[in-house]
Amino acid sequence: MRKTAGMVKDNLEGRAEILRVMGHPERLEILKILMKKEMCIKELSCRLGLTQPKVSQHIGVLKEVGVVRFRKKGTKNIYHVDSKFAEAIVKIVFGYEV
Repeated sequence: MRKTAGMVKDNLEGRAEILRVMGHPERLEILKILMKKEMCIKELSCRLGLTQPKVSQHIGVLKEVGVVRFRKKGTKNIYHVDSKFAEAIVKIVFGYEV
């Protein structure tokens, strides 16, 4: 299938939106952690030293742009990174130390 100008624009706009969302230091740290291990909000909160509502807000923003997804484990939502583009950016930002 041939890409039209609109498809390229949508893809560029989507990537730009991901970059905008990833521009927050706490979100970058969340992504770095989730690239190493899937976690629930409570685990992320403890690891980051942030409140659960704050972590939940960050996760919500990351989910909205399609960077993070979750799976159910009992009553918990376990989050993981679901974007190769976002993973590549995190690796560049942290110098491939992820």
